[in-house]
Amino acid sequence: MAKFKYKFDTIKSIKERFEKIVMKELSIINLEIERIKNEIENLKLELRETKLKKLSNNTIKINDLQFYAKHENYLDRQISLLRKELSKKNIEKDKKLKELIKKSKETKTFEMLEEKHKMEFFKTQDKLEQIELDEIAVKEFNR
Repeated sequence: MAKFKYKFDTIKSIKERFEKIVMKELSIINLEIERIKNEIENLKLELRETKLKKLSNNTIKINDLQFYAKHENYLDRQISLLRKELSKKNIEKDKKLKELIKKSKETKTFEMLEEKHKMEFFKTQDKLEQIELDEIAVKEFNR
C-alpha cells in the first residue's frame, strides 16, 4: 500500500508557523498590557500615600505642600500617559486577535483540505486493492 503524501504540506506548515508567530506577538502584547496595568496600580498607590502623608501632618510647611501638590500632578500625568498607552496596546491587541483569527482560519482550511485529500487517497487505495483481489479471485476460479 502506498504512503499518503499531502501535496500542500509545506504550505500548511508555513501557515502554522505564521499562526504561532502571531500567537507569540499576542502574548507579548498581553504581557505589556499587564505591565502597564501594574504600573498604573503602583502609581495610584503612591498617589494615595502622598495624599495621606499630606493629610497626616498636623503642621506642614508651604514648601512641603507645594511639593506634594506637584508630586500629585506628576503622578496624575503619569497615570494618564499610561492609560493612553494602555488604550493603544488594547487596539494593537484587537488587531492581533483579528490577524490570529485569520491565520487560524487559513490553517484550518489546509487541515480540512488535507483530510479531504486523505479520504480520497484511501478510497482510491481501497479501489485498487479491491481490483487486485478481484483479479486474484478470477485467476483462482479459472484454475
